[in-house]
Amino acid sequence: MMPLLDFQPVTSKHLEVFKEIVNSNNEYNLLSEGHAVLSDAEILEMYESSKRLGAVTCFVNYDGCPVGVIDYLIKNPSDNMPWLGLMMIHAQHQRKGYAIEALKKYECLMRNKGLKKVRLGVIKGNNRALNFWINRGFIFYHEKLGDKFMVMCFEKEL
Repeated sequence: MMPLLDFQPVTSKHLEVFKEIVNSNNEYNLLSEGHAVLSDAEILEMYESSKRLGAVTCFVNYDGCPVGVIDYLIKNPSDNMPWLGLMMIHAQHQRKGYAIEALKKYECLMRNKGLKKVRLGVIKGNNRALNFWINRGFIFYHEKLGDKFMVMCFEKEL
C-alpha cells in the first residue's frame, strides 16, 4: 500500500501549483518578500535559486494531491549541515496535521542518510512558525541577518 503522504519533486512544469501554494501564505510572503502575492518571475527565481544551491524541492502530496512544498539541502555549503529551507502547507490545508507528517518523513529521510542533526531558519516575527518548530523539538542556537531580514537559527538532534 502506498503511504498517504509522500514527496514528489517539483519540476518547472509544475510552477503554477507551486505558486498557488506559496501565494496562499500571504503572511509569510509579507515577512519574506514585503508583499503578499508573489509574481510568476519571483516564483521562478525562488525555484531556480533553490536549484542553483543544490536543494531538493518537492511537493508534499497527500493521497496524490499537492498540499504543500518542502525544500531542503542535504549539505548547506555555509556549514556542511543539512538545512530545511522551506516547509509550507497550502492555507486551505493547514491545521490538518500535514506539516507534522511531512516533518516526520523529512526527519526519517535524513536519518536514513546517516545524518544526526538538521537545521532551519525562522524569520524573526514569524511567530506561528516559531511555535511550530519549538514544539517539534528544534532548539534555538543563533540569530543572524539574512538578505532581507533577521533569521533565528534552530537545530534538532535526530
